[in-house]
Amino acid sequence: MNKVEVTKCNDLMSRVLAGSSIDEAGEVFGKNDCIALPSPYNAQECYYAQETIDFIKYCRESDDDFSIDTLADGDIESRTLHSFDIFMPILWITSELLLPVAINLVSDFIHDKMKGREHEDANVELSFIVERNNERKMLHYKGPADAFREEFEKVNLNEL
Repeated sequence: MNKVEVTKCNDLMSRVLAGSSIDEAGEVFGKNDCIALPSPYNAQECYYAQETIDFIKYCRESDDDFSIDTLADGDIESRTLHSFDIFMPILWITSELLLPVAINLVSDFIHDKMKGREHEDANVELSFIVERNNERKMLHYKGPADAFREEFEKVNLNEL
């Protein structure tokens, strides 16, 4: 069973972007390869996932050529869940050509988080958003940490 779901996401994006001005969003999107977005929590609130800051730091240390930021002007509000599960932010990839790079960075981040705890069960929840032919699509993964890379290898990124 494939654990990566591909759906259209224009409604979700409208809701997430409602909390920031279009000018801010345009400026952030124009100079980054990837934007970490908050996830809707309820009808009025969006929060960044607990791994957002750690993942951004990891990307900046791991790959100088891959730029990542958030839409937040300052401190971000994150929602922390108390378990070993890995809750990642929604990642908007600004060019579909960078999706494989982002998938590899996430996979390596998960691998690093699991060091020393390889025998523990941990799940990952993450969404990538890509735009192709003026249509936004979300690739959502929710499943075992140790199966992340394998599940994304099953997805034909050319058929999005």
